Amino acid sequence: MVTVIPVNWSLLLLGELAEVGGEISESLIFSALLVCATLIFLTSKVWEEACTWLRLPPVLGQLMGGLLLGVSALKVLVFTEGQAVINPGVIELIRWSAKADVLGASTAYTHQLIAISEGASNLGVIALLFLIGLESDFNQLLRVGSQAAVVASAGIIVPFVGGTVGLIALFGIAPLPAVFGGAALTATSIGITAKVLQELGQLQSQEGQIIIGAAVLDDLLGILLLAVVVSLAQNGTIDIANLAYLVLSTTLFVGGIAVLRTHIARAFEAVTQRLRADNGLLISAIIFALFLAAIANAIHLEAILGAFAAGIILSETPQKEKLLEQFQPVAGVLAPIFFVVVGAKTDLSVLNPANPDSLAGIAIATFLIVVAVLGKVAAGYLMPTSAPLNRLAIGVGMVPRGEVGLVFVGIGASLGILSDALTTAIVLMVIVTTFLAPILLRWIFHGVDVSAPRSSEV
Repeated sequence: MVTVIPVNWSLLLLGELAEVGGEISESLIFSALLVCATLIFLTSKVWEEACTWLRLPPVLGQLMGGLLLGVSALKVLVFTEGQAVINPGVIELIRWSAKADVLGASTAYTHQLIAISEGASNLGVIALLFLIGLESDFNQLLRVGSQAAVVASAGIIVPFVGGTVGLIALFGIAPLPAVFGGAALTATSIGITAKVLQELGQLQSQEGQIIIGAAVLDDLLGILLLAVVVSLAQNGTIDIANLAYLVLSTTLFVGGIAVLRTHIARAFEAVTQRLRADNGLLISAIIFALFLAAIANAIHLEAILGAFAAGIILSETPQKEKLLEQFQPVAGVLAPIFFVVVGAKTDLSVLNPANPDSLAGIAIATFLIVVAVLGKVAAGYLMPTSAPLNRLAIGVGMVPRGEVGLVFVGIGASLGILSDALTTAIVLMVIVTTFLAPILLRWIFHGVDVSAPRSSEV
C-alpha cells in the first residue's frame, strides 16, 4: 500500500529558503515543529469541545480542525508541494520564534521534517487501532465473523460493480479508469469508524464488533483488489505471482495471529511480570504493537492491521485493564494528529464552480457519493441473520473512505489513468463520506449521550 506523505507548511518554507542557500539554524527546525504541534493540538481541542457541546462526535471536531488548518482555509498545514500559498503570518511567527532572518535549508534537515510529519500521523492511527484491538473481544469477533465477512464482501462488490458500470454507462468513461474509480468506492477508513464507535460507546456492541470485523476484512480485500487494478493499469494483465504472494502473506499473517494469539499473550505476560522498571508494561506493549505493525507493513499489508492484531492478542492477558488505563492517555495525544491530518488533506477547491473540471467532477462525484453510501448501507441489509441488529448502523459504519480513499486517488494519479474530472470526483466522494459518517452514526445511535463520561474514551 502506498502511503501519502504529508508535507507541512514548515517543510515548504524550508524548501523555498533552500534556494537562497546558506546554513540552516536548528532553532528554525525546532520552532517550526513547536508551532506546528501547538496549532494542531489547540485547534483540535477547541473544535472537539465545540462538537461535544453540539452533541456531535468529537472526532468530527478534529477533522474540522484539520480542515481549518489545511489547504482549504488557513494554509498552515499544506500537503501538496508547490500547489498552495503558505500563510505568511505563520512564516513570520516561525522566524520570530527562532530569532532568525532568511535562512537556507539543507536536504538532510528537510528529510527530517518529512519523517516527523509523516510519522506523527501514522503513529496516531497505529495507537488508535492498537487501543481498539485492546478493547475488542476476539471471541465476540469470531462469533460475528461470518456476518462481518458478508458485510465486507457485499461492501466491496456492490459499490465496485455499481460504480464501474455507472461510470462507463452514464459518463462514457473508459473501462480502466472506471474500474479504478469503482475500486476507490470499496475502501473503508477503519480509523475513523472505530473512533466514532468508541466515542458513542458502541464499540463493544454486536453492531460495533461486526463493523470492526468487516472493516478489517474490507482492508485486507481492498489491498488485493488494489493490487489487481494497479497490475491491469501498469501491464494490461493481472500479475498472478504478486497476487498469490499477497494472498499467501495475508493468510499466514491472519492465520498465525488466530492460532498463536493465546501463546503469545502468555509469553508477553510472563515477560512483563518480571519487569521492575516504571512503565515496563506500557513500553513493552508499545514495542509489541510497533513490531507487529512493522511486520504487516513489510508484507505489504496495512501497518494498522498489525497494530490492531497486537491489541487483540494483549486483550487476552490479565493485564488488559491496567494496560488500557496506561495506554489511553498515549492514544489521546497521538490519535488527534491523525484526524487533523486527514482534515488538512481535504482540498475544498474541488468545489470551485468557475473551474470546468470541477463542474464535471461534481456531476460524477454526485453519482459516486450515492453509490458509495448506498453500496455500504446495502451491505448491512444483505447480512443473513435473524438477530435484532441495527443494520443501518452497520452499513453507515462502513461509509467513511478517509485516508484509504486518498491512497487510491494518489496511486491512480501517479499512474496517469485518472482524468482531472474523475480525480476531482473521487476526492469529493472521500470528503463527503468522511465527514458524513460521524454525523449519521450519531443520529442512528440516537439513544446514546455522547457528552456523558465513557471509560473507553480517548
